[in-house]
Amino acid sequence: MKLQFKIQNGVETFGTAVFYDDKLVGELTGMETICFLLVTNKLKTCTISVPDPFTRNSTLDLRINKKKDAKINLEFINGTPYISIEVFLEGFGLSLDDATNYDSSVDLNTINDYTEEYLKVQLENYLYKTSKEFHSDISGFGKYALSKYLTWDEWINSNWLENYKNAFFDVKVNMYVNSGYEFNKSP
Repeated sequence: MKLQFKIQNGVETFGTAVFYDDKLVGELTGMETICFLLVTNKLKTCTISVPDPFTRNSTLDLRINKKKDAKINLEFINGTPYISIEVFLEGFGLSLDDATNYDSSVDLNTINDYTEEYLKVQLENYLYKTSKEFHSDISGFGKYALSKYLTWDEWINSNWLENYKNAFFDVKVNMYVNSGYEFNKSP
């Protein structure tokens, strides 16, 4: 895996190259790279744009921070990996619009819920892309699968990377968007 950074019109863009058996199998977008960092607990902070739940064809910019490490659980159901992931984030608003009352708990809850659902969908898309399209466990779920086998031979015979493409994912995002006062005072 390698991060690529380019300066383009003063905006930093990035993505990730994905390899399987030393062969390039695809690339991740910037958002998919953020998902990779969330799942692997390597994200500290970043800025994302989410669709504005109040204004059509508009976005809200949020700085998100990891509150604590993601909780990951892997079980086998009828031999198929079932992977549960729960992430814990905190958000700070970087953009404001006149149509939203950032002091209203109702509006903040709407932003919070919308951001949680948006990130859940992004994470699911990333996970299924790596398993179904790339067949590459770049998130390292194999280390959770390893503990399910009693011997090294059982692990080797399980052919984890071949089975990973059959994985199912259950994603939960816990987001806390700061209060209106904090939203207006975002760094």
